Amino acid sequence: MPAPARALTFWLPTLLWLLLLAWFSTDTFSAEHTGGILLRIIHAVYGPVSQPAFQEIHFYVRKSAHFLAYGMLSAFAFFSWRATLASAVRWSLRWSVLALGLTLLAASLDEFHQSFVASRGSSWHDVALDMTGAFVFQIAIAAWLSVRKRRA
Repeated sequence: MPAPARALTFWLPTLLWLLLLAWFSTDTFSAEHTGGILLRIIHAVYGPVSQPAFQEIHFYVRKSAHFLAYGMLSAFAFFSWRATLASAVRWSLRWSVLALGLTLLAASLDEFHQSFVASRGSSWHDVALDMTGAFVFQIAIAAWLSVRKRRA
């Protein structure tokens, strides 16, 4: 396989995840649209809930999605960088820093984009939450690869 095609293979999960995040940034996934779906799920599983309770649940579900989605982006990016900038080691600070940089860029652009979508809001708090998820995932990857190295 030629080098550019091989590199694309390594980056495909990261690129697809970035496209998914861009889709999540649209009006389709605004709070007013996701709320109805979540409310139906909660009613089906738990029965009726008060409006204040639902608002709180909805808030935490949406913020958890930020944490997890950008944590996953940083994980995909880590492994893309690891394959692209191959080394004999299993983990490199360089790959983690590059993954975090890509995640910061994507999170910042996401919030910038949302500032132009009428049904969405833009907040640096979301970027901070996204980066928290990215850092946690990078720590988990480093720990996981360290354990695998000791077992090998």
